[in-house]
Amino acid sequence: MNSFKWSGIAIAAAGVLLIIVNSVFAPMLDFNVPFTEMMASKAFLWRLSLAALTVFLLMIGSPALYAYQTGRSGLFGKFAFGLAFLGCTLLFAHEWAQVFFMHSMAVVAPDALQAMEDTKGPNLFDLEALIVITLFTLGWIAFAVSMLIANVFSRLSPILVIAGFFAIPLLTAATSPKLGGALGSAVLGAGFILLGRELFKNPAEVC
Repeated sequence: MNSFKWSGIAIAAAGVLLIIVNSVFAPMLDFNVPFTEMMASKAFLWRLSLAALTVFLLMIGSPALYAYQTGRSGLFGKFAFGLAFLGCTLLFAHEWAQVFFMHSMAVVAPDALQAMEDTKGPNLFDLEALIVITLFTLGWIAFAVSMLIANVFSRLSPILVIAGFFAIPLLTAATSPKLGGALGSAVLGAGFILLGRELFKNPAEVC
């Protein structure tokens, strides 16, 4: 099978998983229990594991998205792809560490994890998470803008990606973290699904 088709499957699967993670597993988290108890739960482990897989699929699929439009996206497209890929790489490392370290720490040494959480002001873990989420978000917004400029993909796909990144915080503020996250992620996930579908159906149309 053409490598663009495999990449299309990866991007579309990431979109599906993104919707599942935030509409099924995220609402299962109990934010009313102590922080360490939530992180030690099976629901949290499932959410982290699927979130890590989602980012991994975006990471391995994104080079094909860039190659699909490389002849028309110019220097900005190259920069945007690099930023999006870096954001995926760092976010995957962040999620991986939470699956294999933070969750285990919450199970076997909850007091140590709680002590880190109770530290006054932002700690290095909080700073790392902020940097990673910022790079991932800005990278994919810029990458989606480059897709609109290149005008190779249907305009709806990158528009949904951009809208999704704004919808998540806005809907969260307007409703609740669980509902807003689910609705916003549905918009973002739909954008990735459509991008993946285009790569899968039209692998020969590379600029």
